[in-house]
Amino acid sequence: MHSRFAKSRLLAVSTAVTVAAGLAVPGEALSAPSPTPAAPAGPAADRGAMPQPDATLGASWRKSSDVIVTGAGDTEGYHLYIAREKDAFAWSTLATLKSSSLEIGPWMGEVCVTGTGRYAVAVFAPKKAANKPELMRAGGFAAVVDTTTGKSTHVATGVSLSYYNPACGPDDRVLINRSIGDDFGTDTEVLTIDAAAAKVIKTRKVKGQLTTPAPAPDGDYGVAGGNLVKIAADGRTTKVAKIKGQAFGVRATGRSGVDIVSVLGKETVAERFSGGKLRETARGPVGKLQLFGQAGGENALVGTTTSAVAAAELKTVATDERVDTVSVKGHLLAEEVYSKQAAVAVQSPLQFAQPEDAGKITVKLRATTSGARVTQELASTEAPVLDADINSSPDKGDTARVSAALAARSVTEPKCIVPRNDPKMQPLQPSPNQVEWAIDQAVHGRLMVQRPSDYLKGGLPAYKPQVLFEKKNLVGGGTVPANVLLGVVAQETNMSQASWHVVPGDTGNPLIGSYYGNKGNLDYINFDDADCGYGIGQVTDGMAGGQWSDTQARAISLDYAANIAASLNILIEKWNQIQNEPYEYQVLMNNNDPSYAENWFTALWAYNSGYYPYDRRNTDLQGGYWGVGWLNNPANSEYPADRGAFLRATMADAETPSHWSYPERIMGWIESPQKKGLVIWTEAYSKPSFGANGRTWGPAAKKIMPVPDRFAFCKPEVNNCSEAQNGCPAVNKSCWYYGHGASSWPKGLLQDKGDIANCLLEECTKENLAYSLGSSEPAIDRIYPMECDTFGFWSDPARDATKKVSMVYSLNDTTRHNLGCDDDTIEPQNGKFTLRLGNPAGDISTAPYAEIDLHQVGAGYKGHSWFTYLYRSDRTKHKIVGTWIPDLDLVPGTRSRYSIVAHLPNHGADGFGDYQIYNGPILGQTKECHVDFEAETQSDIPGVLGKGKWVYLGNYELGRGSQVQISNVGVPEFTGNDSVAFDAMAFVPTADRNPAAAACREDYPS
Repeated sequence: MHSRFAKSRLLAVSTAVTVAAGLAVPGEALSAPSPTPAAPAGPAADRGAMPQPDATLGASWRKSSDVIVTGAGDTEGYHLYIAREKDAFAWSTLATLKSSSLEIGPWMGEVCVTGTGRYAVAVFAPKKAANKPELMRAGGFAAVVDTTTGKSTHVATGVSLSYYNPACGPDDRVLINRSIGDDFGTDTEVLTIDAAAAKVIKTRKVKGQLTTPAPAPDGDYGVAGGNLVKIAADGRTTKVAKIKGQAFGVRATGRSGVDIVSVLGKETVAERFSGGKLRETARGPVGKLQLFGQAGGENALVGTTTSAVAAAELKTVATDERVDTVSVKGHLLAEEVYSKQAAVAVQSPLQFAQPEDAGKITVKLRATTSGARVTQELASTEAPVLDADINSSPDKGDTARVSAALAARSVTEPKCIVPRNDPKMQPLQPSPNQVEWAIDQAVHGRLMVQRPSDYLKGGLPAYKPQVLFEKKNLVGGGTVPANVLLGVVAQETNMSQASWHVVPGDTGNPLIGSYYGNKGNLDYINFDDADCGYGIGQVTDGMAGGQWSDTQARAISLDYAANIAASLNILIEKWNQIQNEPYEYQVLMNNNDPSYAENWFTALWAYNSGYYPYDRRNTDLQGGYWGVGWLNNPANSEYPADRGAFLRATMADAETPSHWSYPERIMGWIESPQKKGLVIWTEAYSKPSFGANGRTWGPAAKKIMPVPDRFAFCKPEVNNCSEAQNGCPAVNKSCWYYGHGASSWPKGLLQDKGDIANCLLEECTKENLAYSLGSSEPAIDRIYPMECDTFGFWSDPARDATKKVSMVYSLNDTTRHNLGCDDDTIEPQNGKFTLRLGNPAGDISTAPYAEIDLHQVGAGYKGHSWFTYLYRSDRTKHKIVGTWIPDLDLVPGTRSRYSIVAHLPNHGADGFGDYQIYNGPILGQTKECHVDFEAETQSDIPGVLGKGKWVYLGNYELGRGSQVQISNVGVPEFTGNDSVAFDAMAFVPTADRNPAAAACREDYPS
């Protein structure tokens, strides 16, 4: 069995425990202090049970039915974790949710527990979907999970990635939204799920944007146009009450009514709708009061209340921190939940995700009986895995539309002009220092590094990036602040020019957004829908043809510096589009000085979701509207109204990026840079230059940027949006923000409203250059060292020196090895390597499904290997067979003994496979040799990287026509998470050798 399965055991380390008295759940008495026994022995203690449970949980914990379910995502899926109070809240994995129909994660999700406590319902998706508006609207999977058995059922595909999805009710009925349209403002589909039956039982189309749906005993509710509405059986909505503020939570009780929490100015207001009327039940500071469902149809207000009145089926739970999850009886609060991979990715985004970190999470807990806080580090236990098939979903939305799209799709002719898996196009993955240097130079027009002809062996003529892409001028003068462009590339690509499968110092495939037009679906191709966003800045315009010369297009794909030069011009174009509008229609920020980062908010908005010019307002496409769309308006209820600034309080915000609009996320990455490193983390790029009179935040007086208030882009005369209306009641294209003068915003966080930020009074943020202008390109900071060692053929004492060694590389043209190993160290290719892609099945037999999940990377012998992921035998469309055919130094018809030695790369493969050795032209199989790539190459020492290795496959009698093969399809345990590599292979002629002493996997003689 693969070593990863063997390592999947629960680990718990209590890193911090504090106890504070005086916090209790109303209605439950605190027990008197008593002698505290040790934590439960055995498995529960190993699974993160609360320490000293009599003291932390109260004496009755053994008889409690309380349970908590939470989730965290990583490259292996969205994991649900469960803990029961009767086990002292010892944790175990409930289920893992993923889809091998999609490219590898990391995954994110949201989960709720039904009122009966019997079922958890989750919405999950790849985290990178948060960057794509169309996937934000309808890119998630939904599943029902039995909290007793972990059995998981896929119930829907194509649902919104919204903070309120899914919405559990007081029974086992659950609502999930799907946005229809192009900007979260057209129509909404509401799916009703019967969790007990594990299926969608009703789908209703609601006119306009509906958020925070809530199933209730007397029907279904939600928020539309700032009002609480009731949803009829046919989808029509009826206003039942005007909510005081902008709602971010709605939850029905079992018998008493519907609870709502909303933001009104600096306060969170809780209200109860009952008997046709709203009445206030509590108030608290913004960001400090939340609403959660509880078992038995109750609700809980969790946080800090400045006033509260009693209400049936509503309790308050006091805490001074924001909460991620609450147990169903309110005895345990999970204040933060994040995966280890996510923590590393935020701190060191360019480090390759470590497979051994998958399933590990950190949970920061608080027991409400005692106030004790505990931080636990946990790892997955064995649990059911749901592998959702995107193509066989029981609910895919508009079936007719989906069927029509399938019939019309293009599967044979790529739209994007620079191909994937082309050995002539292997960009180098830059390190953060190079990216920052290039951006510092580019924004000032100094990115003039000389690229020689045939740079990275891409066949290009010599060029300089900002001669090839001359910097455009900003209308009105000035420059783009370097830190703004740094924030963009941090959010868009984690500062990556090459594929996300490639780490700094590697070469590999270009990073291309949706090259196959499949939005990540490995079983679907529609080249007509390809995004064609290339490289670090996701340059899209012109990469399907028409705008760039061949040299420019390939440079955008190959060279991070050229890509940055082109990306800068796109950002400048967005600024200029706004500035070129008639003055009365310009969307201006503060004093409109481009040197201040805050003033780029609407240009960043347009960079993500587009800008629609005034002179095209009457086209059929726009229906008379123009400007920037509703999706990225901070007033949009698709984002929780009580959120703080992105990344300001915690880097764990990056676990749920869909909770913030795109420009808010960019401002967060400017203020709080990503980190780099393996053991010691440092900032991957510089913080900006904060204004001398700028804001500070928190006890440590952290310097911060002014961020816009939620309603900074709301003017009734402009877009029918206002704070008094809790947003834009019309919720259609009239909500688009389209100018009429400058917008300024109050300072600080949402709960810190005050005077207008004045850039002229040094309250705003400017760039901070780390590299002097005109400085030379810094050396790359590699993650893995180059491995250019030469295979020691001569060390085998049994080697037959009268015959040639046959070396077969992963590239037949070894001049395409571009990582940097000297060409004269690359032994001649003496044979042929082939990749047979796919065993196509289904409606279109010629579609290149297998190549979607094929990758090249600058690991491996002399700096190149291919790798792909491992699949079950029924995933034949993704079958890839690698074949090494040596040109043996033999007379036809003769045979001789050869030792076969395969090279395993130091990274890029963490699965296992069986090499098939065939001994002659009839291809009679002589041997199967099993190899565990991860076990052979990866270190078990934290912080110590893997190392490439030659692995002995055995000694065989071979004839001309012999070959070795390995495939990625066939083992039942394969789920698309583990990978296999195709690297170099050597066939070493030897004297006769006792076969018993030359078996597969014996150490190679040296």
